[in-house]
Amino acid sequence: MHSATGRDHEILRVPIAGIPSRRVLRLIGAALAVVVLLAATSGTAGAHAQLESTSPDSSSVLEVAPKQVLLHFDEPVEIDFGSLRVLGPSGQRVDSGGTHHPPGDSHAVATSLSGHLPRGTYVVAWRVISDDSHPVHGAFIFSVGTAGGAKRAGSLATALGDQSGSTAVGVAYWLTRFVAFIGLLVLVGLVAMVLVSWPQGGRTRRMGRILWASWSLLVVSTVVGIAIQGVYAASLPLADIVRPALVDAVLHTRFGEVELLRLILLVAVIPVLMAIRGRFGEGHLRRPWVVAGAAILGAGLLATAGLAGHASAGGQPLLGFVLDVVHLGAGALWLGGLVLLATVLIADRSEEVQPAEPRRVTLRVSALMFAAVAVVVATGTIQSIRQVGSFFALFHTDYGRTLLVKIALVVALVAAGAHSRRTLHGHLGLGRAQRTARAEEPAGDGGAGDVQRNRLRRSVLVELGIALCVLAVTAVLVNAVPAKQAAALPFSHSFTTLGVQVNAIVDPAEVGAGNEVHVYILSSQGVPKAIPELDASIALPAQHLGPLGIPLRVVGPGHFTASNVSFPVAGNWILKLTVRTGATDEQVVTTTLPVH
Repeated sequence: MHSATGRDHEILRVPIAGIPSRRVLRLIGAALAVVVLLAATSGTAGAHAQLESTSPDSSSVLEVAPKQVLLHFDEPVEIDFGSLRVLGPSGQRVDSGGTHHPPGDSHAVATSLSGHLPRGTYVVAWRVISDDSHPVHGAFIFSVGTAGGAKRAGSLATALGDQSGSTAVGVAYWLTRFVAFIGLLVLVGLVAMVLVSWPQGGRTRRMGRILWASWSLLVVSTVVGIAIQGVYAASLPLADIVRPALVDAVLHTRFGEVELLRLILLVAVIPVLMAIRGRFGEGHLRRPWVVAGAAILGAGLLATAGLAGHASAGGQPLLGFVLDVVHLGAGALWLGGLVLLATVLIADRSEEVQPAEPRRVTLRVSALMFAAVAVVVATGTIQSIRQVGSFFALFHTDYGRTLLVKIALVVALVAAGAHSRRTLHGHLGLGRAQRTARAEEPAGDGGAGDVQRNRLRRSVLVELGIALCVLAVTAVLVNAVPAKQAAALPFSHSFTTLGVQVNAIVDPAEVGAGNEVHVYILSSQGVPKAIPELDASIALPAQHLGPLGIPLRVVGPGHFTASNVSFPVAGNWILKLTVRTGATDEQVVTTTLPVH
């Protein structure tokens, strides 16, 4: 072995992508073209559970008191941390306290009610865990005999439905996910890069410290994540994180089982790390069990990120899961390559182990990173389209806007590698043929090589910083409702006029026929109130469409509805409601109705 000096350093100025900058720009352009193409033709995806129906119906007035309250969701839900509370007219609980799944139906939750329910309005508050391990909650009201007290009960239901968890818990939850991503990707990616490109590099002190640090980060974040999940899912303060009952409950959920699986895999990976570090002798590193064990355990660790997340929930879960594992694996190679370059290959030469052929090792790492970039862009694009589904959802939901930030950071990350190449080789004035010829020359002394290596190291550190920002945004995305699902929520608008409250709902507010319109009229006491007339129309001024009348019909006191309402094109429509409460009392109210 020999130390890399002089012109030997010049090969270390190989760009991170390892390809000409024009090809990098073409790659970015192709990725954007794929996003534009797939945005119009998305697949099926899902995530957080949505409430499909309730019994009794929301806002219904029953003549006979029900024996139970039942909620049905669009996917299986867990109730280990969930609650289904029913509050009576005086605020007392009237449920049995035992939330359960009806026999054979994991999509539904129910609770029994007391034998005698007095007349009045009741509030149902619920909180369950989605199939992707995230909590969802809400509240609604129903009445028995009379809707008296509906206004006060409705205000309570709104407060309970809008109630959010502790900010400290939310920050801790995000930070735990962020740290877990760092530990997972660095550990898996660095192991893969070392085994494939430079097996002897595992014996360096720096490599050992990084490998064990990433392993420790993942262990700690996994253990802390189990504790955080309890208070996060149950909407409890951070101080309750130490409650043993919560930890035990988490371990009996899908999320807890996946986290336990990750800890088992981390214990199993210890012999592989020891072999890479040369603790069993140099010969053991070339044995098949090391490479096979690293591959199997690495894939297993990557899989744990999606087994209890968006990737494995909703439609086409197998496709989403496979894409998620491949996407994370490519990201791990990319991040692992950056860490290897920054800490060893272009670092100072104080290590006791150095590559015999630094040029070849660096080129191999760069080539692997370029392949990883292509896979990250391709799989990330497909997954984004599955979770977004339309340009409307991309720009009009929190998930979509956060995803745009992530895309911008990834583009910046790719461009940073191309910029490193242009800066360094432009400074030397070397073309491709010249660089090839210089690479074949014998090594010599030269301080300029150290200067260029330092510049490259700074450039790689910038890329690492951007990569950490990408992981931070990803940790936000895994906790957000996918844009496609958020955009599919019904449009609703409420206002008060002429002494009545008007609640308008358009479901699902999508292009084409099949939309339903419901308008509820309530008195100042929150009781359904019949009015002489209610007219509704829609218009799209930007396209010179409308006004188009909506044929409302009365289906109950203060309840107007229209079915099969059609929106010919997407856009910000204007919904116009004309409320008439008497012969001379009339008010016109308009609001913007986004149709996607």
